[in-house]
Amino acid sequence: MNWNRAFTDRIRNGRPSYWGNWTLNPKLKTGAVGFVSPDSGEFTLVNETTPELRISHRDVPNQWSLYSNNVHRTEVNAALDGSAMDPDTGAKITAGVEVKWEFSAAGAIASEFSISLEEFVSDLTTLSKPEVFNWLAAHAKHINMGTDTQISQGFGVVTSVIYARSGLNVGSEESGSSFSLTGSAGAVQDMLGGVQGKGAFLSTRHNKNIDQHLWPHQAGARVKGVVPIAYTFASYDGNLLIPNWTGRLGAFEILFNNKLGCSYITHIQLRYDTPQGAYNEAFTLTGGLSKTVGNIPLNASNIHVEVKFQGVANSDKYSFHWPTPLGQWLTGRRELELSGVWPMKTQAREIG
Repeated sequence: MNWNRAFTDRIRNGRPSYWGNWTLNPKLKTGAVGFVSPDSGEFTLVNETTPELRISHRDVPNQWSLYSNNVHRTEVNAALDGSAMDPDTGAKITAGVEVKWEFSAAGAIASEFSISLEEFVSDLTTLSKPEVFNWLAAHAKHINMGTDTQISQGFGVVTSVIYARSGLNVGSEESGSSFSLTGSAGAVQDMLGGVQGKGAFLSTRHNKNIDQHLWPHQAGARVKGVVPIAYTFASYDGNLLIPNWTGRLGAFEILFNNKLGCSYITHIQLRYDTPQGAYNEAFTLTGGLSKTVGNIPLNASNIHVEVKFQGVANSDKYSFHWPTPLGQWLTGRRELELSGVWPMKTQAREIG
């Protein structure tokens, strides 16, 4: 099971530019240089820092909770034998809490953390400076991911990291598995979403095969420092900076999708700029037909689309504009959904 891929996919439901750090790899730091596997999102460190980068941070104390649909979570009081000590007070614990996750299917995940802060590169344009690019290209060349003037997609710089005070990632390798965490009520609740940074647990229990990564990773241990759980990454296509790299990009494409039942004739005009000059294309779609325009180069800017639904007396017009698609189109693709039954209302809307 590719746990980091599943974790990343779950994260991107709400944070589309992020990669997951399922194993809580501590080498993930803002400004770190390395390469990311496009299939798994696993980061491999090449150098710990990038020259000239300024790093900022903002405190974002809150709870992080991500679950697959087939996860059931329960929390019950638990009697303890009094032999364990509360890591916060030093007192013996006789009453506590047990939090249990039950997984009805293999591949299900549960992720709960107490978020501390987000760290990020203050100015991404620094990565386009010739001296910084040349330094990165030399490191890319050393591991066969570039030349003196080109960098392959996948190699680049960690541009932001979400850090947690404590928490866990748990994945089910078999259906019907479960995992539970026991400790004092305050310490366990802090571990899974508190803002005091005092999370801890006393014991764990599971049945069947479970993939688990906890912070703190030892029973009875106090939290020391923070751990990275998700990150963003900038890469390059040759010498072209891709500020939020989420996978391999070959070219941009736009799908003009006539929704089922659309009966209007639509006139489309597409234009954009490239370093080699401007590009213009015009075409017409009859009712019910769709068209994909691909092979738009990654260095295109100011992509502009005009859509006109042909009427008898009046024609409805819609326009769309993307000044920097390389920073706006994370997947390299956009869909424009066209709908309307003549002579009624028309609609053109963007779908990411």
